[in-house]
Amino acid sequence: MGYGEKRGKFFRARWRGPTGDLESMSGFLTKKAADTYANDQEAAIRAGRYVDPRAGQITLLDWVNIWYPAQDLELTTLETYRSLLENIVLPEFGERSLASLAAEEIAAWEKDLVSSKRCSARTAKDARSVLGTALGAAIPARIQVNPAERKRATGKKATRRVQRVMQARKAWATPLEALLMAERVAAMSGEENDFIKLVFIAYTGVRWSEAVGLDPRCVRGDTIDLDWKLYELNGRFYRGHPKDGSIRPIDAPPFLSALLGRQEVRTCTCRTDAEEPYCSGGRYVFLGPGGGHARRSDFARRFFRPAADGWYAARGGKSARVAAPVLADAATSWPGRVINPPWPAGVDSYPRGRGVPLLAADVPVANWLPIMKDLTPHGLRHSHETWMAEDRIADALRDERMGHIGDGSMRAHYTHVSDQMRGELVDALQKRWEQSLADRAALERHWDQRVPSSVPLLNELLEPYRDGVVTAIGSARPRRALQPARRERVRMISARR
Repeated sequence: MGYGEKRGKFFRARWRGPTGDLESMSGFLTKKAADTYANDQEAAIRAGRYVDPRAGQITLLDWVNIWYPAQDLELTTLETYRSLLENIVLPEFGERSLASLAAEEIAAWEKDLVSSKRCSARTAKDARSVLGTALGAAIPARIQVNPAERKRATGKKATRRVQRVMQARKAWATPLEALLMAERVAAMSGEENDFIKLVFIAYTGVRWSEAVGLDPRCVRGDTIDLDWKLYELNGRFYRGHPKDGSIRPIDAPPFLSALLGRQEVRTCTCRTDAEEPYCSGGRYVFLGPGGGHARRSDFARRFFRPAADGWYAARGGKSARVAAPVLADAATSWPGRVINPPWPAGVDSYPRGRGVPLLAADVPVANWLPIMKDLTPHGLRHSHETWMAEDRIADALRDERMGHIGDGSMRAHYTHVSDQMRGELVDALQKRWEQSLADRAALERHWDQRVPSSVPLLNELLEPYRDGVVTAIGSARPRRALQPARRERVRMISARR
């Protein structure tokens, strides 16, 4: 039985630890408090909840160096953890013992990170989450509770409500908008490969890393085995299985199988002496013009966001540049030949190269209006999920196609994907594609212009739809119409001189 004893001006609690050794804790003002603490420790030992008071005296830095090497996670996840710990968490709490950390001070620290503008709210939240993950692994051997854990339903109710609304508003595209995005991106890059890649993402819902890492051996006619991905890390790519092990089959509609059949399969230019798991060279469906893998951030900055927004974003650093509209020579094609380099807004004279005017005075120059602001490559994945919901595709097939883990319910356990479900999905996607081509051709008739597309492949696909109104055959329900206000969003502003 535990007990308290007098030690100078204070009392000390004594009890037998799990090994039978006599343990102690000093600093109690009364004998009753020392007795209570000692008896609580023995009760915790009997219940299997005992924590050695000395175990929590390890510093956070020492504990992280024990915990971190034991993590078996994605390389990108480990790199994110390392960066947050080294740059944000450990400079603040690294020399503190685990037992000394309090929930109130961690909450105040997270708030101060944002208010002092040391990092964004998202980064501060991620830093606290990593700290909570590390401290959670110390329970119950070293601490009893996790001071970094967020309590549910805490914080401003308005903040949580705004977050839910903003998440629900995440940009997603209609089939026509996805087609226009693929057209604009290909017009900017000059690569048919980019047109097919964006259509592939929109009509399969795959992640960016899964599209970049698509192995041609996994493309089997109307079925695609999604077995691999390529992740970026420290300027290089490493090959692995999809997120959460979500290896899955993808049913491709006929038009998508035909587009993939046009792709020239090439070997990437990665270093052949690279060690596993880094890519050491291989054959891929989607490669850049030089044989390299497309980097998501670079692709979004150079092509995707300007195509969606109609503007090049401002940037700082050594290559600083003010925001500039996307200008295009609209004389012979639509959406036009993009003029590079970007030219600032409000400037009527255009750049000259080697003393020769870039454009003749009578060439119509147009600047693009947005197709959909804030749309990202990942937004095409949201679009695909939304299309399947609109087409009433079975939940089991939707989860499989998106690579989502089931919710563990009895319905998810007993519902299986049937051939009929797969056939209905393929038919629905084929109809959406045909309708998007018909809508794209209708835009030309609306403007009373028969200018060819800047993308030769799309020009070829549109030709059957230009001589008359061709719509998707057997459409089961009305699609979201291109309203006049929305039509203005995909038109180019009139010519500027």
